[in-house]
Amino acid sequence: MPHARRRGFAALLLAVAGCAAADAPPPAAYQPQQPVEGEVRIWGAPEDGALLRGWAAGFEARQPHAHVTLSLHGPESTMAGVYNGVADLALLPRELREPVEDMAFTWVYLYKPYTVEVANAGLRPGRPSTNLVVYVNRDNPLPRMDLAQLDGVFGAEHRRGAQNLRSWGELGLDGDWKQRSIHVYGPPVDSIQAIYLRTAVLQDSYKWNGGYRELPGDGAAAVDAVAADPEGIAFGPAGSGDGKVKVLPLAAAADGPYELPTAATIAGRTYPLARVITMVLNRAPGKPIAAGAQEFLRYVLSGEGQAVVAREGSYIPLASADATKQLAHLQ
Repeated sequence: MPHARRRGFAALLLAVAGCAAADAPPPAAYQPQQPVEGEVRIWGAPEDGALLRGWAAGFEARQPHAHVTLSLHGPESTMAGVYNGVADLALLPRELREPVEDMAFTWVYLYKPYTVEVANAGLRPGRPSTNLVVYVNRDNPLPRMDLAQLDGVFGAEHRRGAQNLRSWGELGLDGDWKQRSIHVYGPPVDSIQAIYLRTAVLQDSYKWNGGYRELPGDGAAAVDAVAADPEGIAFGPAGSGDGKVKVLPLAAAADGPYELPTAATIAGRTYPLARVITMVLNRAPGKPIAAGAQEFLRYVLSGEGQAVVAREGSYIPLASADATKQLAHLQ
């Protein structure tokens, strides 16, 4: 690849992904390992059409005998293309839903679906995989939270070893706040957002805080409730607050670091609720990935493929080290 062109997409990746280190290298340029002939079938969601078309065009330019066909029926039908054998790859705009989608694939093939991370989830509201944020009322003086505290507030089983946290004083607030009850809001517990929080924070416990108030939608209604309730706390998609509530910095453990969700903390995986976007395929244990799917994924994980992610803007490109790790999964 000409040096000027490589510098161009490197700058684009750094600007959009907000890499923590200014000199962080982009993923390596795409170098085909084998020629691809014929069709590569990809299923996805209509919202991801621009991204998939960008990837398809770039791949076909470098593999002129390949033809990418897109079926954009998802997101709920996306996995069906793989386990029914009519898709080589499926781009999931959210986490693989377990046990439903995982079980359906396993019933057909008697082994698990194979997943490869292709991007970091973004910060745009309105997408199933938008990174989640914890909101409190603007008048709430709480400065930050760690995951054990979140588990104490939103959960009841506390697999992280915490205890019930039901008053603001138990989170360290004093004065008038010490005896105030914590009012917990969120989307329905069977929603994509709540399932992710249950997995990432409650460590797969199904025992939510008995006072959890389920509100319809993806979390935006819960954010509105917190804006009107000084004692409220909620989780919801980034960007839902629109300045009317306060976003809390989060940490995986009490000793930090405490981070807000930004392109840099998502790409660097230092924000503890950072989510990823995956491609799913059928790969039998011990067997190689089919040439078309393997080369397409190698392109997606290259500097050129991640530059497409940056240009489209819904998701955040992978850091070079993460792209390299995923390339190793293709061997």
